[in-house]
Amino acid sequence: MNAIIFGQNKVHKRKSASDNASDLRVIGAGLPRTGTSSLKAALEILGFGPCHHMTELFDKPEQSILFARALDGYEIDFHELLKGYGSSVDAPTALFYKEIHQAYPKAKVILTVRDNSEKWLESFKNSIGPVGLDIFFYIAIYLIRRFRLQCIVVRKIMQKWMTEYGQIGPHIHELYNARVIQENKQDELLVFNVKQGWPPLCRFLNVPIPEDIPFPDVNDTKYVQERILLARRVGWCTWACLIAVIAVIIYFFTSFMKL
Repeated sequence: MNAIIFGQNKVHKRKSASDNASDLRVIGAGLPRTGTSSLKAALEILGFGPCHHMTELFDKPEQSILFARALDGYEIDFHELLKGYGSSVDAPTALFYKEIHQAYPKAKVILTVRDNSEKWLESFKNSIGPVGLDIFFYIAIYLIRRFRLQCIVVRKIMQKWMTEYGQIGPHIHELYNARVIQENKQDELLVFNVKQGWPPLCRFLNVPIPEDIPFPDVNDTKYVQERILLARRVGWCTWACLIAVIAVIIYFFTSFMKL
């Protein structure tokens, strides 16, 4: 969900040694809009890639179907779903971090957090909020299958938040983080603000700090907004084309009937 939902520019090249990951080694439990895109880029630099992120659903719509089922309460095989990934961050995997940890008990868990809950909510509203809360956006992109499926997942995620925490607000960030911290032993969970950079992350993962490589700073709010606007425009154009085709068919059909 961070960086849009409809695809994202790659910021760093993945390490070739991790291109065919056989086991998930890192699980991101942080909410969307908590620096998950930056963490994804960092993990791939460190060799824990490929990293699963909401953006994966754009190219793999079948994953959207499986995650939608999981959000509806059906069991899914996370070993099969995450095959080939070395790590995961962002929604929807973050919502199932416990189930994924059961499937990969040796994986380490990282909880990304914002400076405060108000900043998280502001970032959420300025980026992915409309995807899950704006019914007109859903109608606009409905005819485009991969957009529709991804949007369904986002809407189900937000419905889950509202069921568990009430209305969308800053308290979600606070209550969710507190729950994750409570559910894990202190030495088995890294509570991480991406502003902290490489040191705490590399210590936790027991890997050396990359030389001459700054910690990724993927501030993608503007990119998200642009992609949402583009998706909306493409969606309405698709509807316009469909209506035009139907109108032409009706015109020729009625003209033929008059003959």
